Amino acid sequence: MTAPGYLVVSTASGVADPVLDATLEAMIRAGWSARVDIRGLRVMTAPGFHWPVAQIHRSHVLIGEWRGRGAHPSAVVGSSRSGAALVRDLMREGWGAYLLVWIDDTGGLNLIRDPSGALDAVWWRRGGVTLIADGLPPVLDPLLPADLAIDWPRLADILATPALVTDRVPLLELETVGPGDWVQAATGGGREAIWRPADHARRCVDESAAALVGVVDAAVDGLMRSRRRVVAEVSGGLDSAIVAGALTATGHASKAAFVTYFGEDREGDERVYAEAAAKTGGFDLSLVPKPVAALMPEDFAPLGQGLRPALQGVDVAYDREAARRLAAIDAEGLVTGQGGDSVFFHAPDPRVAADRFRRIGVRGLDPVYWAAVGRWTRRSAWMVGRLALSRSRGEARCDHPWLQDLDDLPPAKRGQIERLVNNQVFWTDCLRARQAPLLHPLLSQPVVEHCLGVPADRLTLGPRDRGLARLAFADRLPEEIRERRSKGDLSGFYGRLTRASLPALQALLLDGCLVDAGVLDRTQLEIDLDDQRLLWSEGANQPLLAAVLEVWARHWSGRIADRRAEIASEPGQNPLVEVADIGRAGEGMSLTEIVEPGGLSVEPIEGAKQGPVARSVQIGLDQQRRGGQGRRVVQRAQRDITSGVLGKDSDSGLAGLRPADGGADGDALVDGRPVELRQDERRAVIGGSVRGDDGGEPRAVRRGGQDVVAAVAVPDEG
Repeated sequence: MTAPGYLVVSTASGVADPVLDATLEAMIRAGWSARVDIRGLRVMTAPGFHWPVAQIHRSHVLIGEWRGRGAHPSAVVGSSRSGAALVRDLMREGWGAYLLVWIDDTGGLNLIRDPSGALDAVWWRRGGVTLIADGLPPVLDPLLPADLAIDWPRLADILATPALVTDRVPLLELETVGPGDWVQAATGGGREAIWRPADHARRCVDESAAALVGVVDAAVDGLMRSRRRVVAEVSGGLDSAIVAGALTATGHASKAAFVTYFGEDREGDERVYAEAAAKTGGFDLSLVPKPVAALMPEDFAPLGQGLRPALQGVDVAYDREAARRLAAIDAEGLVTGQGGDSVFFHAPDPRVAADRFRRIGVRGLDPVYWAAVGRWTRRSAWMVGRLALSRSRGEARCDHPWLQDLDDLPPAKRGQIERLVNNQVFWTDCLRARQAPLLHPLLSQPVVEHCLGVPADRLTLGPRDRGLARLAFADRLPEEIRERRSKGDLSGFYGRLTRASLPALQALLLDGCLVDAGVLDRTQLEIDLDDQRLLWSEGANQPLLAAVLEVWARHWSGRIADRRAEIASEPGQNPLVEVADIGRAGEGMSLTEIVEPGGLSVEPIEGAKQGPVARSVQIGLDQQRRGGQGRRVVQRAQRDITSGVLGKDSDSGLAGLRPADGGADGDALVDGRPVELRQDERRAVIGGSVRGDDGGEPRAVRRGGQDVVAAVAVPDEG
């Protein structure tokens, strides 16, 4: 199972692609819906796709939700005089989870991905066709690039820095659209970052507590207004309590089924805080235990089926239970407090003293403030003072587009953007995301922009973590949470989960794809996967993350191998003949007569033409099986003609094919001689006049108990 997604197809004028057409038909049969078809732009969505799709202008399609600040998206499109203006206006006038795709006046394809990154997007070309998708289910395999391959160095980067899973996909030949990016796919794939966090960190906003409340409430209200029922998680921490309070304040709490998950140890059991939040907010709360249960290899398998490794699903038992809970009430979203740590500034970063000094000058040289920051961050006042006066810029912890060109920003604000990059993982694939949209109001564009504009030392009033947020929402928070100094810790839970799952992890990793590719070192892995070592080492969840990458690599290695096998056996286009899409014909029938009973159409391969020699014949054989109720199903019938015949005379196609012994019933005859497929080939081309063994219509040839059907093209004489 993969997340229900979308596919956008943009076809250049005059381009015919039988493989594309057949694949789209297969998608329809699999339950996909054709949502929009305008000016060569088609949008299809999988069964259960969570988001709306709408044509909002003459050639503009919006996938997802865009919430305007007083404007409708069609008005924004209509008033924008250029592509660049449209992109900036759309991001300035509204927010949401969306992808906007349009064909410009020159016929070029353009796309925008919303700044939050809530909807994923990759694109690639196939001849004169451009395709965009947020996931790649197997039904799309015939359309994938021929040179698709796993980017092993990228997988190694992701293993070292999991936040990179949200940037470039680890599949070569696919182009990633980043959050806030504008891509002009018709002009060489130009990618321009229109929205970047650093731009908003350089702007001034209203730093008051009331302004923060207003922004958060508006985001929660915007997310909830169109929804009837959601599940809302209350972890016991400050951020989820703030979101729960906003649900109550905006009148949407009645739509939510509130739940808290608690671990077996003291650090992972925050029921007392979650129950306090429920009492203050006046809502019922379900308490769900989160036990440590050993994982099997099959538990990891679903996490490898998506476009990216589903690292967010590494807590498999919780992920499965949350998805089940969403399905049980047909929820239209999962509301969380994810992202609050970054936007409200939770990290105990002594560099806030440097940000304060840069903001207010010599008044920031305050030993009293330095001492207070030292107590909060567990540093000496002298160290804090030294950091305040330091001009060191530091190095970004990972190579991400949002972390480029930050040198002019104060150091604590740079750290906040780094943590915002880390939080992008909360939008990624997991079982619960496949069941319902993930709704993270604290990671919505308005909240992120506002908090980036508030100086770090103001966000940490006190100084203490999330000081401004504590002040702003004080009347909605129970004292236990408002004054809480500690934070729940799941490291112990992941440590025990890893140790309990060691047999599965060893089976997956020691002889897996990552070891074969050099991403993991087997000798070091044997040391790391030691029970006693895991008991004391940090990063106990690293083997779990590696397991997700491993099942992802296995999944895609298999699909890529199958794809290459198909390509190796695919027909080339023979320029000497005109080819039917699929059909059966007697000797001497013209191309227009080659139509399979039941209405299969005849579509010549692009670029093909009639051969110069009268009565030259090609026949392609492809596998066929019987469907339900006697229906005939032809697999990849549009690819039945291979490049086996390149000569100009009618006998050249016989080269390399062996006559069948004796001409058994059901064999096709070529020039009076029976011919069979070689055992190492899936299909073949036979030249010469074609007839059945009784001189009539060619019959199905049997090979290995399977039927194959003949597709024939017979150029007219003369």
